[in-house]
Amino acid sequence: IGANSVVASDIPPYAVAVGNPCRVVRMRFDDEFIAFLLQLKWWDWDIEKIEANFEALSSGDLSLIKKINV
Repeated sequence: IGANSVVASDIPPYAVAVGNPCRVVRMRFDDEFIAFLLQLKWWDWDIEKIEANFEALSSGDLSLIKKINV
């Protein structure tokens, strides 16, 4: 969500949205990557598991993220 944006409706996961009213300008990842991240539910993990997998999670490389032992 961009600075000073006014959000009047739901913004999809991993979308870049800006403006007044706020609108989606692009998606951060392709549909396959977004679907995998939503299924992975990394935000429910313990902080230790996130820290242990930080390199993969922040890489943007789907093949690397798929190697994480869930």
